Parts: sequence; structure tokens; C-alpha cells
Amino acid sequence: MIEHPPSVVLVVTDGGELVLVRQPRPGAGTKVLELPAGKVEPGETTREAANRELAEECGLAVDEWVEIGQFWAAPEYSTEFVRVMAGTVSGAAPADADEDEDIEVLRLAPERALAVLEDAGSVAALGLWMRHYA
Repeated sequence: MIEHPPSVVLVVTDGGELVLVRQPRPGAGTKVLELPAGKVEPGETTREAANRELAEECGLAVDEWVEIGQFWAAPEYSTEFVRVMAGTVSGAAPADADEDEDIEVLRLAPERALAVLEDAGSVAALGLWMRHYA
């Protein structure tokens, strides 16, 4: 069993497009296109984690988050519980990225994003978002 803290996946719109990130993932051996996401740190609320991750990965801010769903990432071997948060870009939020992060920020139309996302958590989160907003 892999002990993993809870995490957030962020479905963020900016001018009708979704904010995506492309970053290296060791398990894939290459860069992967996904939604911004990350671990909830000890003592941090889900919304605080969402704000921090979006600032660190994308340099962006959201004024109001809505939790649109949740799921277990891989319940057969991991304790990771994922909350999906949705919001609209309200401005910039500069933050220091982690030293090991090499992130490219992109924007795509939601229907285009669904066709090119490369990780299961992002696909699941976007599916939940489409159920609410598309």
C-alpha cells in the first residue's frame, strides 16, 4: 500500500479556455499534459492547497473555488483521495515553483483538452467539470 496525502486537481478556465500544464513525470519517462494538481500539505485546507498549487505551477489566482467532485486515485494500492476544484482566473499570483519542477503552461478549449490530456486524474476531473459546466 502506498501512503499518499490527499490531493487536488484544478479545472481552471481563462477566457473560455482551460489552463493546462505540461511537465516531466518520472513514471511516464517524458513530459505529460495534465491539469494543474498537487498534494494537500499538512494543516492546509483544500482551498489553500488549490491556491498554492495554481500559483506555483501557473502563476495564476482564482477568487472563488467550487468543489465539483472527488475520487480515489488508485484505491487498490494507494490512499490518495482527490478533490476536484473548479474556478476562473482572476489575475496573477506569482509564487516560487518547486526546484524540481519544469512546467509549461498552456490554454486549450475544453473539448480539445479532453482529447489530449495524458493522465487519468486530469481526464476524470475534466469529465466531472463537463458534467457541471459544459
